[in-house]
Amino acid sequence: MRGSNDQTTETAPSPAVRDGAAERWFVAVVFPNAGAPVEFTGRRLVVGRAPGTGGLRIDDGRASRSHFELKPATVGDAMRVRDLDSKNGTLLDGQRVDREYIDDGAVLRAGDTLLTVTRLRVPTGLSPTLRPGVAVHRAAAEALAERAGTLRTSGAGSPTAVLLRGPTGAGKELLAQRVHAASGRAGSFVAVNCATFNRELIGSELFGHVRGAFSGAHADRAGLFASAHRGTLFLDEVAELPLDQQPALLRTLQEGTVRPVGADRELRVDVRVVAATHQPLERLCAEGAFRDDLFARLVGFVIDLPGLTRRRADILPLFETFLDGPIPLTPDAAEALLVHDWPHNVRGLQHAATQVRAFADAAGVVDVGLLPAGVQRSVRSRRSVDERVIDAETLAAGLRRHRGNVTSLARELGHSRQQIYRRLEAFGIDPEAYR
Repeated sequence: MRGSNDQTTETAPSPAVRDGAAERWFVAVVFPNAGAPVEFTGRRLVVGRAPGTGGLRIDDGRASRSHFELKPATVGDAMRVRDLDSKNGTLLDGQRVDREYIDDGAVLRAGDTLLTVTRLRVPTGLSPTLRPGVAVHRAAAEALAERAGTLRTSGAGSPTAVLLRGPTGAGKELLAQRVHAASGRAGSFVAVNCATFNRELIGSELFGHVRGAFSGAHADRAGLFASAHRGTLFLDEVAELPLDQQPALLRTLQEGTVRPVGADRELRVDVRVVAATHQPLERLCAEGAFRDDLFARLVGFVIDLPGLTRRRADILPLFETFLDGPIPLTPDAAEALLVHDWPHNVRGLQHAATQVRAFADAAGVVDVGLLPAGVQRSVRSRRSVDERVIDAETLAAGLRRHRGNVTSLARELGHSRQQIYRRLEAFGIDPEAYR
């Protein structure tokens, strides 16, 4: 599989920059062979067997010479795909299209070739390493983790706390390990899930105890902070830490000391804390369920790791890894895996691979029929929403509330960004006018 995206005949538009981050688009071939993501930098990108100068070439006998094109939409910051009268048609998320808006995580099919489209806000100065089989979102998160590893708080010079946000099963612990590796700290990487703490023993778990401190304390115990001295302590699901236990953690983060349960003096520790959560900590703070001052300590450097629906380039390499060996996929099976929503993220993908592995040896190839029923349905019945319920007044009022943010408006209305953009274009409404 080979591709190029020189686009020497087009004038490249400047990426939209907001809040110190540039919005950039990437296209990657993910099946049958993975290619490195290609950044869309021109005004038109043609994909096909012979797309011409500046196009993305795919080696696929079932694809047309010029199969489809990608262009910036006329409204907002969306992208649009248009089929170029191809012989087999262009599929978007499993459905045939002639012209359609696309968004972050879109899956396109030309012949038997599958591609993903990614929309990413890249912080100024960050250059993710783009490589085959790695989604752009994940590459950006890894680049941020590398940067976070070396950061230290100004003044005291203590290592900056890092907060990882993302859904359950997205791989936050692996990202935390990357932060630790980049830090060069000599101590250990110690991980704990705060949801598993025995409420009565949280202090002992985190800070240790001395012999005789309570019933059953038959010997001294160091605790997790002491175990991570000069290393990294990963506090997964930190939002599950009970409110009445949070002040002790806050003091340790502020002072760099711990007091084991039953001890009469504090011990100094040098620990980089990486916390993770799938919950909105800002909202929990507003509701009084999480301390504002603790949140302020944990949020020194934030990294967002999205779920698989926004990292679709990761799906097939991960699936092959979970199969414990290369078992060929049919194009339809690969497409079904790519367009499924994966509500349990990497864990759900691993369970699907476990089921497939039980039958794949005899079949020799993985077809759609070997996949879990829910995955099979994904490619056959992509849900559509009746757009007629969205009128111009609703759109205008929503854009005012969200200051032109189409993603937020789509989330509020329960529609996709593509559907909102279609209605905006139909009514001649430009979201830029509300920003």
